[in-house]
Amino acid sequence: MRAILSRADDCGSSHAANQAILEALDAGFVKNVSVMACGEYLEEAAEMLSGRKEICFGLHGCINSEWDRVVWGPVAPREKVPSLIDDRGVFFQSPEKLAAQNPILEEIVTEYKYQLERARNVGFEILYMDSHMFPENFIPGLREAMSRLIKEEGLVDHKWYNKIIPGNDQFASDASLFKQTLSQIEGSYLLVMHPAKYGKEMLLTGNEHFSGETVAQARERDYRFLTNQDYARMCEENKVKLLRYDEAEAIRVRSQDFIKQPG
Repeated sequence: MRAILSRADDCGSSHAANQAILEALDAGFVKNVSVMACGEYLEEAAEMLSGRKEICFGLHGCINSEWDRVVWGPVAPREKVPSLIDDRGVFFQSPEKLAAQNPILEEIVTEYKYQLERARNVGFEILYMDSHMFPENFIPGLREAMSRLIKEEGLVDHKWYNKIIPGNDQFASDASLFKQTLSQIEGSYLLVMHPAKYGKEMLLTGNEHFSGETVAQARERDYRFLTNQDYARMCEENKVKLLRYDEAEAIRVRSQDFIKQPG
């Protein structure tokens, strides 16, 4: 099968992301939405999106808070997950910094369980789980611990679906590249974007590596790509299916690639 698992990340992280994802769903290209349960706008996201039964929702397991001013902390009581919290009282800014602290695996699993419970409680039917910033690539044993949790919860494990489509990070800036890629791919691929509307919320993000302006522009480009109805039509014309995680066969290739845009 020639197919794309089309996914929008960071649902619940901001109003700008929620609104962008809502419009992306209406455009028909996105089939999977990853929910950030530690996000301030989770309840709003559920009100806006959880009723979309044609969409596959997953938990975007988050134990990192990459921006300087916009921050996320644990859903679990802090006394249950002390090894996951930095001197700001929130998650560490990168998986590398978290890994350097030798976090306790049981505490990470505890946090993921609390996040899953919160996402379900606000109304999302969670069918898969992935991770924010791939901490399992840095923390020994975390990949296996995540897989055990995912199996226990009856979810689809994202680790078998991480074969990133060539050009993923360039499509939003070069639409012609997406059309070209569609004509060439064989098999199934994952496409991940982080749509959000340009504005104050996104401008408040940023860190030593990416300015708020850089992040805001990147998220706006993703938003514009995913809300363009031409891309769903292109997939149909090229006989490339847009799939939900629960419709796809496991690709069985664990990629170490990263989605390299900000965040």
